[in-house]
Amino acid sequence: VQCLDLAAYLRFAYLLRAPFFRSRLDFDAAVLTMHDGLQETRTMYHVSSLSGGIVLSPYEDPKEDFVYVVTLGGTIDKDYPKLTSGYAFEFGDQSAAERILKAHPNLGISYKIKSICKKDSLEITSDDRRDLVSYIITTIKYRPIYLELLRIVVTHGTDTMIETAMYIKNSLSEEDRARVVIAFTGATKPERFVDSDASFNVGCAVAATSCCKPGSVVICMNGNVIPAEQCARVEATGRFVKRAIY
Repeated sequence: VQCLDLAAYLRFAYLLRAPFFRSRLDFDAAVLTMHDGLQETRTMYHVSSLSGGIVLSPYEDPKEDFVYVVTLGGTIDKDYPKLTSGYAFEFGDQSAAERILKAHPNLGISYKIKSICKKDSLEITSDDRRDLVSYIITTIKYRPIYLELLRIVVTHGTDTMIETAMYIKNSLSEEDRARVVIAFTGATKPERFVDSDASFNVGCAVAATSCCKPGSVVICMNGNVIPAEQCARVEATGRFVKRAIY
């Protein structure tokens, strides 16, 4: 077995032995790429330096599960107008998903919020959807090594949620889809309303990303988790339902 990037390894070792690093030094994790002549493997180690020596020990990930939350506006993010003369709801500085997750300090996950746009879903364009695809692909490509499967929640307006979900599903390669679970959700009333379904729906979406199979793109609304390709919206009630398959 040989180290593929021996030069990088030696530079790393040299830095650890430099005078500035003579005292004990710990790294959360380091990746060693190995090749046995047939396939490449990446192994994680905890790295420590003591008295100029380098010690590698098996890495045990201390991190909680991680969820990427991507926001695109919609009713869920509508906020009260800032101006006293204002009468229409507008998008605030903080997303509804962020407020919801911050309100639950005992979550078993860490999360990151990313805003793609702040629009009513009928105003979302192909460019906005391409930006969402680009963000997902980039996140997959540069994901931390300990995240074998990415969990992504997308908050979105309800009118074109299914359309965007199908766009994402069809735009990702099979290889990329296999590394991610994506759950779309939103709300029928702004999260600021006491009787909003926002908190319930976001919680449902976060949970869905932990149990849906890799490659899933689902709609999480009205207490149901529905594959995007099987989801429809009932005009009379506004509910998201699973289409009958004959």
